[in-house]
Amino acid sequence: MRLFGHLKTAPTQVAAVASGLLILLVVAGAPAVGRAASYDDVPALPEEVIGADPFDAAPLADEACMQQLRQCCCCPSWNHYAIFDVLFLQRNNQIGDRPLVFNADTGLPVMSTQDLQPGLGTGVRLFYGSLLTDRYGWEVGYTGIYGMFGEAVVNGPDNLELPPPLGLAVNNFNDAEQVRATYWSTLNIAEANIFCYDCCEECGPNWCGLTRCKRNCHCINWLAGFIWAGLDESANLNVLCCTPPEPANYTVRTSTNYFGGQIGMRGRREWRRWAVEGWWKTALCGTSAYQSADPIVGTISGVERDAVSARTGGVGFIGSLNGTLIYRITNHWGLRAGYNFYWLTGAALAPAQWDFNTVAGAGTGINDNGGLFLQGANLGTEYRW
Repeated sequence: MRLFGHLKTAPTQVAAVASGLLILLVVAGAPAVGRAASYDDVPALPEEVIGADPFDAAPLADEACMQQLRQCCCCPSWNHYAIFDVLFLQRNNQIGDRPLVFNADTGLPVMSTQDLQPGLGTGVRLFYGSLLTDRYGWEVGYTGIYGMFGEAVVNGPDNLELPPPLGLAVNNFNDAEQVRATYWSTLNIAEANIFCYDCCEECGPNWCGLTRCKRNCHCINWLAGFIWAGLDESANLNVLCCTPPEPANYTVRTSTNYFGGQIGMRGRREWRRWAVEGWWKTALCGTSAYQSADPIVGTISGVERDAVSARTGGVGFIGSLNGTLIYRITNHWGLRAGYNFYWLTGAALAPAQWDFNTVAGAGTGINDNGGLFLQGANLGTEYRW
């Protein structure tokens, strides 16, 4: 059996898309190397065996069919692959349901952290891989998810306040007319893997000896490598009170970096112009979390808290699943459509860092017990040669 893989590369949204297009343009003109050859590079079969469609073949007995396959093609028929996917992922935070705004008249919460769940995020996934020997290969990849934005707004007749005691200490944070909370988040993942693969070829069932020889190639590979992930976030509470309007803000920013080893398994089955593949990966990582908060200033109460920051280390988990269907439009190019799941734990989510205490040292702690779950579709192309 022979295997293949997915990949990912590039740090910003523009650079990621440009890199993906550049990779695909470069590999399209690169010569094939190694033991396996593409369909264009192997010796042609006799006309009595292959018809007008190179994927079709005349009826052959099972043994003759397999012999022709071994003479004609390797399994898999490629040594290198480049993948470019566009991602559309829905996010769900594991952040609890902490109150952020209260109605001063009733004492009931009217906004919580659950109201800040980001909407649909878009991103890219790029991979490049190569088969080194009959058994081993390597790959590098990048995944970037951008535009994860959440927002919540509440209005009231001068009766909104942030949680005490900070909500009572800052004049703008009580008797407010409007509170608007916003939340931005970006996730970048880079990985480098080596894999041990095994591929086998066969004639499809009920084809050889009946109608024509149909070539199937199915592969399994086990991979191990290094992964890095960076989760960067910002959250802001904008409070509007008084006449004329007097705004005040409480802004926090966080960054969580993951470093660790990962293992996984990938499978792919090809038949004629179609292929289906899937993979799972899991990583145990050390984490480095950082948070900072801007100064909090009231228009009357003045500076309630100076700018603060903190850093801590911990342990986190990264897991992912994918299933993709591929249609080969040529011997080398294919169209891809699939579904994905990503899960990260040990994250310092920005809304979890708001600290409404007024004691000394308030705002200098870090809550890195958050998590996020992403799921959604991928659409893209691949080039194998």
